[in-house]
Amino acid sequence: MAITGQSSRDVCPGALQVHPAADGPLARVRLPGGDLTGAQLGVLAEAGGGVLELTSRANVQVRGVKEPAGFAAAVAAAGLLPSPSHERVRNIVASPLDGSAAFRGVVRALDEAICAAPELAGLSGRFLFAVDDGSGDVAGLGADVLLIARGDRFAVVAGTTDLELRLPPAEAIHEAVHVAQTFLSLSDGAWRIPEGAFPGVPADLPKPRTSGYVGDFGDATGALVPLGRLTAAQARVLAEAAWLRITPWRTVLVPKGTRLPEGLITDPESPWLQVTACTGSPGCAKSLSDVQADARPIGSPVHWSGCARRCGRPRGEVVDLIATPSGYQRSAS
Repeated sequence: MAITGQSSRDVCPGALQVHPAADGPLARVRLPGGDLTGAQLGVLAEAGGGVLELTSRANVQVRGVKEPAGFAAAVAAAGLLPSPSHERVRNIVASPLDGSAAFRGVVRALDEAICAAPELAGLSGRFLFAVDDGSGDVAGLGADVLLIARGDRFAVVAGTTDLELRLPPAEAIHEAVHVAQTFLSLSDGAWRIPEGAFPGVPADLPKPRTSGYVGDFGDATGALVPLGRLTAAQARVLAEAAWLRITPWRTVLVPKGTRLPEGLITDPESPWLQVTACTGSPGCAKSLSDVQADARPIGSPVHWSGCARRCGRPRGEVVDLIATPSGYQRSAS
């Protein structure tokens, strides 16, 4: 049975396939598990036009890329482009607080397995894998393929279906790749795995988090990047860190004691943890407002959007404020 869905060409940006945004070429660099070094962040800061954006999949967008070919070469030299053929499909979110070698090793091994399967280069840039350490923090983010720890094994979930498997890490990774391969073989233009596409039972998934990790957590400190936007100057300060981990909630984890740039928020009670926004004008030609300037807390989780597409909207119970020619309107959905 074919899985039908969106049939138009997938133009999701990557490091090689940039998007012609209103403020210049836009690149998106995939960071499986959100991991990168300070030096790698420094490369991204220098290659763009002054602004980096953290995405809801713990990736980094670089706005105003000065020269796309040179950018791609710099990203590759920094070790952020291990597979040019698969660079847009390396979408893997992972539980940020688990820094253990075993857990991060599962994330890396999944990335390597995806890149080693030639046909998976045909996945949409929107297809999402997730690896959850059992805490449930990324299990509710709507991954197409989810591995969630259950003791020393992993449950495998395809879309919203629990495949009723409990496998050791290596076997779970193999199964995750197999699910993606099966989806591609049945897909008729679909970008994502629809509900009920695989046999199994409904997965018991938690509600999505609406804010990230801010404050001290063991040997790490989490800081919010307001509205997910880092200036090049802020990124250069963060580039002094030995390691960084971007989270799907536009926060960043660094080793405790790392110097943080001015403007980042470390107060876990800050109302800005409940605010997200799209790029807005002038960066996006479709936007009807300067969303970044307009966005503010309203007392509950809110996403400010410059148009009805609601780009960058987090999952979960979030109020939508959408720009119209007559001002912002609250979405009914």
